[in-house]
Amino acid sequence: MRALEAVGAKVVYIKLPVDLLVGFRGKNLLLECKSSTGRLTKDQEKFISTWNGEVHIVQTPEEALTAVLGKEAMR
Repeated sequence: MRALEAVGAKVVYIKLPVDLLVGFRGKNLLLECKSSTGRLTKDQEKFISTWNGEVHIVQTPEEALTAVLGKEAMR
């Protein structure tokens, strides 16, 4: 959350159905934060597969920043 907030994103921990609601430059997306050994629950898998918006599964602050800023901005 701190890394995203540092670049100006608004971040709200919502826990369910995924961990974070992120707003950045007029765009909203959902992030599910997992450790390297973490797995999605069945409910999360179902939600992500049927959600019509952006959902990213991230393991590191760098992956979260890439999801929000895009790959080009991370170079």
